[in-house]
Amino acid sequence: MSPGGTTVSKPVPPSSGLLVKPFHIRFSTTGLNSFFFRLGNAPKLAIFWRVWYGLGVVFGMLAMVLGWALLLFAAIKLILLAVSFVLTLLGSSSSIWGSDVAQDHQRGKGSTNRFAKRGLHEEMGSTSSNSGTTSSLGSTNTGDNEMVFVPVIPGVTLPLSHLPYYLIALLVSGVYHEAGHAIAAAREKTQVSTTGIFLYILYPGAFVDISSRALSIMSPLQQLRVICAGVWHNAVMFVAAWIFLSSGAMQLSFRIMGWKHMDDGLSVVNIDPQSPLGAVLKVGSIVRQVDDVSLKGDPLDIWSRTLLPSSTTQDHGADQSALDSGFCIPNTLLFLKPSDCCLFTPEMRFGHAKDESLSCFTPFDPSNGPSVPREDVGDGERVLAKNGQCLPSFDILANPRPNRCTVGKPTCGEGETCYRPFNPYRTASMVRLYCTTPSWELKKPLPDTNSKAGADQTDSSRSVLYDKVVLYQGDPKDIWEAVQVTTMASRWSFLPLWLPNAILLTIRYTMSFSLALAVLNIVPARHLDGHHALKAFAALVQSFQQSYKSTQSVRDSLQECLIDGGSSLSGGGLSSSISTASFAKSSKIVKGIVVSTTVLLGGVMVGSLLQLIGTFIWK
Repeated sequence: MSPGGTTVSKPVPPSSGLLVKPFHIRFSTTGLNSFFFRLGNAPKLAIFWRVWYGLGVVFGMLAMVLGWALLLFAAIKLILLAVSFVLTLLGSSSSIWGSDVAQDHQRGKGSTNRFAKRGLHEEMGSTSSNSGTTSSLGSTNTGDNEMVFVPVIPGVTLPLSHLPYYLIALLVSGVYHEAGHAIAAAREKTQVSTTGIFLYILYPGAFVDISSRALSIMSPLQQLRVICAGVWHNAVMFVAAWIFLSSGAMQLSFRIMGWKHMDDGLSVVNIDPQSPLGAVLKVGSIVRQVDDVSLKGDPLDIWSRTLLPSSTTQDHGADQSALDSGFCIPNTLLFLKPSDCCLFTPEMRFGHAKDESLSCFTPFDPSNGPSVPREDVGDGERVLAKNGQCLPSFDILANPRPNRCTVGKPTCGEGETCYRPFNPYRTASMVRLYCTTPSWELKKPLPDTNSKAGADQTDSSRSVLYDKVVLYQGDPKDIWEAVQVTTMASRWSFLPLWLPNAILLTIRYTMSFSLALAVLNIVPARHLDGHHALKAFAALVQSFQQSYKSTQSVRDSLQECLIDGGSSLSGGGLSSSISTASFAKSSKIVKGIVVSTTVLLGGVMVGSLLQLIGTFIWK
């Protein structure tokens, strides 16, 4: 009590709490309440917030329609796919409609590795390979029978190595979503009770606790501003991230921080410790060429196409030049070793030579024109290379500047013959990785290729000095899986090579989740923002109708009063009864839409999961 008898209230200090339950951790605080209230009621931002969240209402209503249409589209695709599957089982594909649907289904079955790892370069110019992303809920794919919604399952549709970036992006999207609700509520003079974050098993998220009573006393338009604010924030985040990636701003930011983008090579970020490549290929090395395929242009795409099997041929070369070139072998090396290395069986896919340094080479004449890509032999076949020679593979193939015989230069020098490595099994291919040392590790500058001395030290067909050639014998796909590469190279050794890729992955997953929240969270299903938004929108329409009817009733009463010479105004009871009946009718409509949308959403999610399981079974 003050001397005058007035009570002096002290500000209540912010409180925080931590709730720990099995599989659930929840942290809540009131410390941010005043921040959101000051931000939402800042005088300088009053007009901005009014326009900003007004646009949010418009977007929310459009997104509700779009999200519902997307769910309906996904449901129709799932139904057609199920019908085609049943028709296929029953052998009823002879009918015209059934045949068309079944053919579409068969084309979906025939696609390979639809849910396999894929490089980020397949999505808006990524800077990483061997770090494929998968579509989260709400993302769409192309193709007749591709899934509209792909369930995110760690280790199945989501690489486990991406899990940290995935969780960070999920938390960022959720925090920004809830911040929209908090600021919009503060702008409507509604105090936020608590804010916080939670972790449910592996699902991180954020929450804002706003009193339901405080929301109920708001006008319908005010409620819509608060409810639609979250999805509006997510939509803006998606657009901002998309502009940041597509405009080149991210590349510029990396360049300023000390990284540079390469279009003629790939920097090695990481190597699987279990891979034998870890002993010979150094992190930070720049891979410029795979076999005879240069990585100029779109390095990540070329890298994947070269190392991964094609859908039309089992040959791993992505360029015909890889099939039309050989090595000039001195005749003094020929016919010195037994040809047992050129006998291949399923048990001895690398040949029967006791000396592991020897590999099979066969004569090759580039002047005969382009070669036909080889097909992989059957599992039980024995192959004996015709005119094969067992030669020291490392001495020939690991030379950074070998003497080559190509279509443009079909003949070798005097005393040399054109040969090339041979192995009938793709899983025993001989793959060459031409590498250079990163700039920050060079002991001396590269030779000047314009000078005679520099030209003598480099391959005449290349302008790059290859420091070493890494020779790998095995399945080329193993290289793609074991070696993580990026188009970003660091200028200094203290800059981590993995950081640009980590930032990019986080941004991309944030975009994916933001888009999913912006479209799916506003659909009118139970426990989603769309449920409350639809009720508020129905109340808004109801208030407009009631206002119009009241105005019309007053106008009619005034006309009657003037005609009758001053009779009393009436009709309030009739207007009230009409309003009550109309409200009850709209409530039933809202309830019906919510129930049907909830069933539709659940059916699509379950159907998508079953389709995913079926995809792995069929392939």
